[in-house]
Amino acid sequence: MNETKRFECILDELHYLLIDLQMIGVKITLVGGQVISLEARALGGDGVIEVHTPTDIVIQRGYSMEPDLLFDVEEAGARSDAILDVLRQRNFKRVRTHRWRKDLPLAGEMLIDLFVPPAADEAYNPGGFTQLPAADLVLARATPLKVVIPSGEFEIHIPDPAGFLAMKLEAKISLRPNETKDSFDIYAYVAMKGVDEIRTALGIDTETRNRIIADLRYLFGDVSSPGVRDAVSYASTLNEDETALLERAAVDLFQQLW
Repeated sequence: MNETKRFECILDELHYLLIDLQMIGVKITLVGGQVISLEARALGGDGVIEVHTPTDIVIQRGYSMEPDLLFDVEEAGARSDAILDVLRQRNFKRVRTHRWRKDLPLAGEMLIDLFVPPAADEAYNPGGFTQLPAADLVLARATPLKVVIPSGEFEIHIPDPAGFLAMKLEAKISLRPNETKDSFDIYAYVAMKGVDEIRTALGIDTETRNRIIADLRYLFGDVSSPGVRDAVSYASTLNEDETALLERAAVDLFQQLW
C-alpha cells in the first residue's frame, strides 16, 4: 500500500473514533503535524507536509501518520471516564501512558498520542494523558475543519495559527530541541497559511504575540538559526546554490512577521 492510501486509512479510522467519542459527549481537537496535512488537503493538496519556496524549491517531510488528540476533559467532566472504554472498544491498546496503538487491516500500525490541558483536574484524566502546555490557547481558539475522505467526510476541530504555533514552538524549544520535525512543521505551516493570516491571528493579545514572535525569531532569525538548519536537513538532494536559496527563503518569510 502506498503512503497516500495508508494516510487515508488512518483518517478513516480517526473518523470512526471521533464518532464514538462524540457519542459519549467528549470533544477533541487535533493538534500536531497532522493539522498541516489536513489543511493542505482542504486546499487541494494530498496532505504531504512540504514547503514550496518562491524560487520553486520543494522540500518534504511526508505525511503525518500519527493523530495527536487534545481532550477537553474539563468540559467533559465525568464523561471522561469513558474515553478509555472507547479506545479499547475500537481495539486500541496502550503502549505508553499517552500513546495508544491499533493494527489496521490494510494500513498496518496506527499510533495516536493523547493530551489534556495543563491544569486539568486529575479526576477527569483517567488515562494519565500528557499535559500540553499550550492547550488552553488551542482550545480557546479552535475551529472546525471539514475533512473529505473516500469513505465520506467528517468535521474535526483544529488550532488557529496562534494556538498551532504556540504548541509547536513549545515542542521544539522546550520538549524536544534536538528533533527537526517541529521546525519543519512551523516553516511549512507559515508558508501554507501566508504571513497575512499569521499576523492577524497573532493580534490576539500583546503578550502572546510577543512570546511567539520572540520564539520564531530565535528559530528563523538568520540562516544559522536552529529552525533554518532543521529545515535544511530535509534538503539533502539540493546543491549548494539551491540550499542557499532555501535558507534565504526561510529567513525572508519569517522576517515579514517581525
